[in-house]
Amino acid sequence: MIRKKVFTTNEAEESLQWSKTDLYSVLFRLVQKGKLVRIKRGLFCLVPPGTGDLKRGYPQNWFLIAKALAGDRPYFLSHYSAMQLHGMTTEAIQTLFISRPDQRRLPKDLRIPVRFITIPKERFWGLEEKWVTNEERVRVSDLERTILDILDRPDLSGGISEIARGLWLAKKEINGSKLLDYVKRFDSLASVKRLGFLMESFDLVSEEAIDKIHKFIQSSTSYAFLDPTSKKEGKYLDRWRLRINVDMVAIQKNLMT
Repeated sequence: MIRKKVFTTNEAEESLQWSKTDLYSVLFRLVQKGKLVRIKRGLFCLVPPGTGDLKRGYPQNWFLIAKALAGDRPYFLSHYSAMQLHGMTTEAIQTLFISRPDQRRLPKDLRIPVRFITIPKERFWGLEEKWVTNEERVRVSDLERTILDILDRPDLSGGISEIARGLWLAKKEINGSKLLDYVKRFDSLASVKRLGFLMESFDLVSEEAIDKIHKFIQSSTSYAFLDPTSKKEGKYLDRWRLRINVDMVAIQKNLMT
């Protein structure tokens, strides 16, 4: 009996001890009945009962798919996928975001939307293992590392409005001391500027922590856009060396919805 929700044909063959002909026949019928989804050649995912559709099924299945796609190579779930694992968004999964140290083409027959983000091995830190079922865990950036990653790449994280709401939802879980340690290691001043501004705007950490964050950017002379995916205009904010190119009143309202 196969207990894994995401499995390969080799795992099914070893578990069931069937001939390849019988196994492939059964897998084909289960796919036809909508009880299995073929992710790519040799990789399948169980469709949760009553959903009939992987996209309307349980999100943990998606995360296990990411783990299966990585195989024995280094990886971690990042950006919007990490936000979902940390409870920073209630939106349904649309795309899997997987960070890897090497460039890799997506399988041509892949049936779900996946985005590989290539990062150097030196940035493989601030990670943890999260249980997504009773039997299986996946690797994900921890909350504080996720915060810096999404502020570095809002385009992979739903935009600044979604990020601000995510910070608000996670505010009680943020470890200020760890976040400051990570700021020292992170190599994106733009991310730190956005972090300080949002933390101060929505009173998410102590004034002492905000002052420490500010010290990291006070010598910077360049300005970053608060939302690099938005219009290239906006008021200059000297304190955080930012151009505020989004409607902050609308973002404030979004926090409460």
